[in-house]
Amino acid sequence: MRRRAWGPVVTAAGLVAAGVGALGGAAPASAAARAFGPAEVRTIAVAGSAGVPEDGVAAVVVNLTATNVTAPTFVTAWPAGAPRPTTSNLNPRPGADTANLAVVPLDASGDVSVYNHAGRADVVIDVVGWIPAAGGAYDPAGTRLVDTRLTRTPLGPGAVRKVPVTAPAGATAVLNVTGVNATQPTFLTAWPEGPKPGTSNVNLVDGLATANLVLTAVGADGTVSIGNHVGSVDVVVDLLGTFGGAGLQSLAPTRLTDTRASGTKASPAQVPTVNGSQVAAVTGASGAGTLVANLTGVDATTKAFVTAWSGTGARPSTSNLNLPVGAALANLVVVPVAADADIHLFVSAGQANLVLDAAAWVPDGGAIRAVAPARVYDSRTADGPLAPPTRSVTYSVASRGTISADLEAFATAAQATYDDPRGWRAAGISFRRVATGGDFTLWLSQDVQVPSFGPPCTSTYSCRVGRNVIVNEARWRLATPVWNGAGASLADYRHLVVNHETGHWLGFDHLTCPGPGRQAPVMQQQSKGLNGCLPNPWPTTAELAVLGG
Repeated sequence: MRRRAWGPVVTAAGLVAAGVGALGGAAPASAAARAFGPAEVRTIAVAGSAGVPEDGVAAVVVNLTATNVTAPTFVTAWPAGAPRPTTSNLNPRPGADTANLAVVPLDASGDVSVYNHAGRADVVIDVVGWIPAAGGAYDPAGTRLVDTRLTRTPLGPGAVRKVPVTAPAGATAVLNVTGVNATQPTFLTAWPEGPKPGTSNVNLVDGLATANLVLTAVGADGTVSIGNHVGSVDVVVDLLGTFGGAGLQSLAPTRLTDTRASGTKASPAQVPTVNGSQVAAVTGASGAGTLVANLTGVDATTKAFVTAWSGTGARPSTSNLNLPVGAALANLVVVPVAADADIHLFVSAGQANLVLDAAAWVPDGGAIRAVAPARVYDSRTADGPLAPPTRSVTYSVASRGTISADLEAFATAAQATYDDPRGWRAAGISFRRVATGGDFTLWLSQDVQVPSFGPPCTSTYSCRVGRNVIVNEARWRLATPVWNGAGASLADYRHLVVNHETGHWLGFDHLTCPGPGRQAPVMQQQSKGLNGCLPNPWPTTAELAVLGG
C-alpha cells in the first residue's frame, strides 16, 4: 500500500458521483467547497483515479483551469513533497476562466501539489493522460530558461529568440511559454529550426500574462526558436521536461483546420470536423494513437468553452479551452484518435472561429497514455471544510405585491447564495432561514411595490431599508441592461443582488470600481454601471477582510 504524502490530501473519491462537468457554468458548491486563498498550497491525490494507474506513473498530463479569480495571480503544479519550483503553469486574471495543459510529475505517493499566488481562485484539474515510468521516455526538469523582463530585452515585431535547451537534438521539449506586457494583440510561435511556420502557440490580446504548453523538437543546434508576430512582448520560457525515443514524435507545426478559411464559425449546431485521412497524412501514422495539437479560439461572440474529441462516441463533458468574448486564446490538447477516426471541435455557446495545429503524435503504447478526460479535482465542489462560522444570522422570506416567480424557488436560490463559500460565508457568517421574523426579512417584491418600503427604494432596482432586504422581482427575472450587456449570466446576477443587498444589512455602503479591468466589488452598483470593472457577484477579498474573512 502507498504511504500517502503528508498534508491536506484531497482524494478523488466521490468526485465522479458529483459529475464531470465542463467549465461552461459554475459548479454547484457543496458545504465543503473552498477556493484557494493567497499563497495557499494543497496536495491532491491523482494516482489510482481518473484512469491513472496506482503505480508505474512518472507524470500526468492535466488540463488546469482557474475560475472565480479575484486578483491577477499564477498557479503552479509540481510533485508533492518537493520544493515549489520558480516556474508557473497558469496565469489567471479576474473575470475570465483560464486553462492550460500541464505535464506534472507525481511523487512516490502519486500526489501533486498546487499553489495559488494571490487573491482567491477556484482550481479545476482534468486528467487527459499519463506518462509511464518504465523506459525513461520522459525526463522532468522544471527550469526557467528565459525571462526577458529580467534582461529588459522584449521581442519586437518579427523578432526571433533562440533559446538553448539542455536536451539532445531531436528530443521533444515540453515548454510552458508565457507572453506578458504585449503592446498590441500578437501571437508567439515556437519551432525547432528553419523558417518560421505559419502556426501559433500563444495568443496575446493585452499586457496581461498569457501562457500555453508547447511541445516542440529541439533543433540540431540545441535550441528552440520563439518568434513574435507584431508589437513588443516579454517572453518567459519554462522547461518542464523532455521526451526522447520513438514514444513521442514531434511534428512540423501543421494547420489541420481553420474555420476562418471557410467563413463558417463553429457553434453548438455547427461542429467542425478534421477528417481522419487528413490526420493520418499529417502524422504519417495509419493506426491508432494520440494527437497533441494546439487549439485556438478566435472572435467568440460570447463566453464559451471548447471541447475536442475523436470518433463516433459521445462528446466528453470536460473542456479544453475557455473563450473570452472577441479575443484569441489557445490551449494545447491531447486527443486519443482511433485509426482513420475524425476529430470534432465543439463550442458550447454563440459562435467562434476555431484553429487546430498539429504538434506531436504518440503511437499506441507510446510515451503518453491518453485516457478519457476525467475530472480529478474541483475546488468548487470538494475540498477541506470551511472554518466553523463565527456569527450566525437568521432570516425569513416573504413577498409583496403580485409576483410571477416561485417564492420557494427564490428562497432556495438565496440560501444557496448564502451557503456558497465564495460569499459572505467565507467571512465566517452563516445564514439560517426561519419561518417568521429573524434578524432580517428577505423580500421578493413586485417592482411597483418596492417604493412602499420607503427611501431610497425605487421601482427600478433592489434595495435595503432597516431590517428589510428587498429584491426587485423584475431584476430577479431579467437582471439589468448593464449586466446583460457585459455578457454576465442571470444566475450570477441573482447571486449579486442577494449578496449586495445583504451586504448593506451587514453594514456596507456602496463601493466604486478600483480600476479598469479589475474585478468589481460586490458592493459596487453593478446593476447601474461597471465603470470599467469586470462583473462580479461575490465579495472580494478586501470586502471579506472587513468582516474578518
